[in-house]
Amino acid sequence: MRHVIGLFSLALILGLGAAGRASAKSEVWVYTSIYKEFIGPIEAAFEKKYPDLDVQVFQAGSEKIQAKVEAELLAKKPQADILLTSDPFYSVELKSRGLAFERPGHEAVETNYYSLMVLIAHKDVPAAKRPKSFADLQKPEFKGLIQAGSPLESGTTFSTVAYLSRKFGWEYFEKMKANALASSGGNSVVIQKVESGEKKLGIVLLENALAAQKRGSPIEVIYPEDGSIPVPSVQVIMKDGKNHDGAAKFADFILSDEGQKLLVDGYMYPVSKTAPQPAGAKPLAEVTAKSTPWTQELFSEVGKGAKDIKKKFAALILE
Repeated sequence: MRHVIGLFSLALILGLGAAGRASAKSEVWVYTSIYKEFIGPIEAAFEKKYPDLDVQVFQAGSEKIQAKVEAELLAKKPQADILLTSDPFYSVELKSRGLAFERPGHEAVETNYYSLMVLIAHKDVPAAKRPKSFADLQKPEFKGLIQAGSPLESGTTFSTVAYLSRKFGWEYFEKMKANALASSGGNSVVIQKVESGEKKLGIVLLENALAAQKRGSPIEVIYPEDGSIPVPSVQVIMKDGKNHDGAAKFADFILSDEGQKLLVDGYMYPVSKTAPQPAGAKPLAEVTAKSTPWTQELFSEVGKGAKDIKKKFAALILE
């Protein structure tokens, strides 16, 4: 009996040890504005490659991610290991505050893909009566027809407002106010408003528009003649994160050929020169030939003035 009990105890100990080893995965907290349907395959592919790592995802718009990170920093309970957001300005700010982890051979803030802000029109609008550029949206014939996201809720919309206010001046948004520009939510709201016919025109991310077209949405993409707006998405490893190694592996995976291909499947433009272009999209160089380039100085300037930009837009359009 003692022998049987001894064997049973040994088996139990070994079993518990095996269970402990099986569950001894290292968590990597990823905060991202990449849509759930696209971050899901990336998470699965990453965990397949690194079975010892368990990815935990907080998915939200860039503005909500920023608010969550700031709340965690204030409470001195940081959780995020790596941020992947469509708001490059906040990541640059984090670096300037000494909150970004600097690893050898890499920039603290890395561009991982490009989104593109374009125009869309409901198919009911005849081609000859559609705007051809961002500048055209100021014309009186488009009054009451235009939907945009809100820079208070969407990082890509904030980038768009910052870009257009510097390209055309704030007079542009004064005229858009006179044209009854509607502004709310993020890019999904713009798609919904235009495809329902409530609004006839929209300022929206190309990736959202192409995904909507694939599911049969009655919208048409317009690449503005004055240049589509490239919005660089970035990744930054948090200095106070608990898993720098896991975060670094995730960052490297996103920039790998496999990771870039998965982003392209979500209609995003890759930074890798070996990855294909998004299906149904025009080449990035072609549609941004007349676009104002982003520079480090501009990133820094916009980042420092972010609150003022949002405040001014809210006063002009939202109030």
